[in-house]
Amino acid sequence: MEKLIELLNEYHFFNTDCINYVLDEEENRIYLKEEFDWFYHEQRINAERIISKKFWFIKRLVDNDKIDKKKLDEVERKPMYVTDDMFSLYKVDECVIMLLSISDTPIEDLISYLR
Repeated sequence: MEKLIELLNEYHFFNTDCINYVLDEEENRIYLKEEFDWFYHEQRINAERIISKKFWFIKRLVDNDKIDKKKLDEVERKPMYVTDDMFSLYKVDECVIMLLSISDTPIEDLISYLR
């Protein structure tokens, strides 16, 4: 989970240094903390936001080679994704989003796909 928090913070540091993700270890939940000069805001982040296509986090992980494709290949019901030597239906980031969207434990699965 710490690796996921680190990657989320790395992802948002590109946009702003006022946002940090933290882990509440007691509840095993991720929180987004925004700190500005004149206010402080905290909100719980749900798995749906992290794995959504609109958030672009999964695409960034794939683009920066943070997803282990060998582990992804071991998934039993994986969609076909782009490789150099075969025709494919989907890009790797789309496959990861599809797999996470049907998972009962998407955050744990995402962590298992990380390098």
